[in-house]
Amino acid sequence: MNLNAIHQRIQNGHYLIRSHVLQHALKEGFTRRDLLEAILNGQIIEEYPDAKRVLVCGYTKLGNRDRIYLHIVCEVADPVFVEFVTAYYPDESLWERPDFKRRQRKRR
Repeated sequence: MNLNAIHQRIQNGHYLIRSHVLQHALKEGFTRRDLLEAILNGQIIEEYPDAKRVLVCGYTKLGNRDRIYLHIVCEVADPVFVEFVTAYYPDESLWERPDFKRRQRKRR
C-alpha cells in the first residue's frame, strides 16, 4: 500500500479511527484534524507487511507553535477503508530529531 492510496481513502471519507487512537488523542492533546493533517503531509517510515500495516510520520501545528510530529499506524487490510490503529507523539529517546523518521541507533 502506498501513501497515495491512503490519501485517496481519506479524501473519500473511507477511514476508521480505533478507540486506541482516541485515547492517545485525549491524553496527549491532539485532534482528529491533527491526525488527518499529519497523515496527509506525512510519509511512510516503516512497513509491516505481515500485519498489513504501515507507520506514517507526519506533522501538524498546534496553535502558533512549531511543527508537532505524530506517528500513526495505519492498517490497510480492508480493500476500501484504512484504519488508524494508534497515533502518538514520537518518543525523542527512540526516534531521531528533527523529523522523527528514523529510529535512534543503539549505543554500545
